[in-house]
Amino acid sequence: MNSRMIGVLVVALALPNVAFAQGTDTSRLATITVQNDELYGTIARDFVGFSLEVSTAGQGIGAFQGEAAARGAEQPIYALGHPGSPNRGFFRFMRNFGPGFLRMGGNSQDNTCWDRAHAPHPDACQADIGPEDLRLFDAAAAASGWQLIVGLNLKQNDPAWALGEVMAVAREIPPAHVFALEPGNEPDLFARTPYRPKGYAATDQVREFLAYLRAFQADSVARRYPLVGPATCCGWRNPTDLTPFADSLAPQHLKWLTVHNYSATTCNGQTVTAARLLSRQLMDEVMSDAARLSGVAHEHDLPIAMAETNSASCGGMPGVSNAMASALWGLDYAFTLASAGFVNVDYHISYRPGGGSSYNPVDTYGTQDAAGRWRYRNVAEPVYYGLYLFAQHAAGKRFMSIGVEANANVTAYAVSACSGCAVSVFVLNKDTAAAGPVRVHLQHAMGAGSLLLLAAPNLGSLAPDVRLGGRQFDSNGAIGAPRTVGIRPDAAGDYDFTLPNAAAAVLTVQPARGGR
Repeated sequence: MNSRMIGVLVVALALPNVAFAQGTDTSRLATITVQNDELYGTIARDFVGFSLEVSTAGQGIGAFQGEAAARGAEQPIYALGHPGSPNRGFFRFMRNFGPGFLRMGGNSQDNTCWDRAHAPHPDACQADIGPEDLRLFDAAAAASGWQLIVGLNLKQNDPAWALGEVMAVAREIPPAHVFALEPGNEPDLFARTPYRPKGYAATDQVREFLAYLRAFQADSVARRYPLVGPATCCGWRNPTDLTPFADSLAPQHLKWLTVHNYSATTCNGQTVTAARLLSRQLMDEVMSDAARLSGVAHEHDLPIAMAETNSASCGGMPGVSNAMASALWGLDYAFTLASAGFVNVDYHISYRPGGGSSYNPVDTYGTQDAAGRWRYRNVAEPVYYGLYLFAQHAAGKRFMSIGVEANANVTAYAVSACSGCAVSVFVLNKDTAAAGPVRVHLQHAMGAGSLLLLAAPNLGSLAPDVRLGGRQFDSNGAIGAPRTVGIRPDAAGDYDFTLPNAAAAVLTVQPARGGR
């Protein structure tokens, strides 16, 4: 069993020690007790990443206004930029998280074709992928230090044809930059297309995936690449349908089990409120679903990853998915999946007619000058701030048991790098209105603390009004040193501070002088 799976088991065992209760002390927003004498599990250092559409054209929307747009007019742009003109500012936003994964997938994955002329179903190819695209993917990996999960077209269902793209990946991207290949994106939706029968089932997808595996294993180049899958999202994201896939793939052939999930949806005109996105009920549902899937992974000695996710499918909910509410959701969601035993979560970036989806962590705009050169403007959306906070202060650390008594919708987590190291306590105010004093009690006394605040005026606040320690990210992914506030423990060893509404705090407490 690998070290990541050991962490999965320990975290799952720790969950019963996390308690939430309605408080009786109405003078405080929340009272938090941390059992800082024992550590559970490990959050992977590369836990947070991005999932990105292979192309905008593969989503059926062309290149937004396209190359024929008026020179000098700013327009929405693919996050990585244009082939030959990479968006280095976006790469800095990636690098800010430390090590990570960039999954090249989404709906465009199975609508985009390498060598369209020889595709079994060329009518299903909405876009082409060529060497220049692969070089752009590689530029992102090289500049950020992240590894790539390269999605392959499974809808065409032709292993020999797909092998051609694998050869191209080998030519254009150094093997060290490729974590794995992923044949197919959300195959449980294939039956909605003309390219699979209505009765297409999870066992059918397993046979197709295995055919790809056999073809790749028979090739001296392709066999170097491990696979991840099945990338199911909806009807098959359950233990019953995930188990046959895991049964059929040995750990030496499958790097991760991968699934997709969106916390809510805006498909077919549905709406999502901030209150619903931040409700404890929703996160309990996420936890229950994730724990069942993690159980399948554990039974098969496989890690499991949430390879594509975000707040609401079909592009997100304007005013919620691109507002401060999403920062608190994204942070809570990452902790929830890590608690359930997942090894990775990739927040999706996709596109809609006219621009990016409301849930994108980073939005990118471009201007083309008279000479044809592109310049990019990147905007860190609120959810990015939440993910950055997690990557900087939780990734690579271990959980501590925690209890929360609250008179409002407040959630908390505690992590530390080692026994005797500093402890970081995350306190998330997800309430629609409440704010007030918070007390943090550590079972074993520690030293001075510092408080970092991610805050906005309200849950509906957009990017211009979000601040991390009073700072904001610029277009190139840079941020000044966030301001923190020193907090000394009182005579009882407790730490008190005020938590505004629409805010998350990280209290970092140093070991006491001379040790415990």
